[in-house]
Amino acid sequence: MRQYRMKTWVGSLLVGLLGVACGGAPETPPGPSPLPVATRESKLCAELSVTTLSLTGSSTHQGELAGSGSWAVSGPANAVRLEYYVDDVLYAVEEQSGKSGTWYFSRTGASCGVLHPLQVKAWPMLIDDDGVRTTCTSGAKTMSKPDVGEECAENPPCESCHASGAIRGRSTRALADHCPRGALDEQNMMKLLERAKSGEGSARK
Repeated sequence: MRQYRMKTWVGSLLVGLLGVACGGAPETPPGPSPLPVATRESKLCAELSVTTLSLTGSSTHQGELAGSGSWAVSGPANAVRLEYYVDDVLYAVEEQSGKSGTWYFSRTGASCGVLHPLQVKAWPMLIDDDGVRTTCTSGAKTMSKPDVGEECAENPPCESCHASGAIRGRSTRALADHCPRGALDEQNMMKLLERAKSGEGSARK
């Protein structure tokens, strides 16, 4: 029995020595795995935020809607992503670098007689030395103005088409085009056409 135990102990020792001699090394526990991208961004974005997103002014003129304002970010953030919405539709996206700056947006084709909501969204960004851009969904700000618009230019009543040669700087010819012929009797129609012809003759002189 003692001889059997001795053989078992010697055998275990030889197995260990052979493992070391063959280059084997004791296993070490694996190191901590790198954080998932989402987790890394979450930790990074916790320090970034948009502190200012303001509207300086907005207007609509002849179908062109425009607005402008300023922005600022805090923490390690060194850029901002801006999105511009009109009538809840995304029309433009831009990125600006720096800790603060101004924004400007315009679009044509805005219908008159309707109030258009203008909305600007800003997200803080970090651009590292390698140019890698990280946009944070947290720390964002939104600026909204629900009533950007202009009234439609009103046409004068048809009875005024033959009352004067020009109204609000509009020529008699333009006023004649506005008025349906059925709204004028024959006598007034002749007067209107005579004014239109005389106006064109004066312009040629």
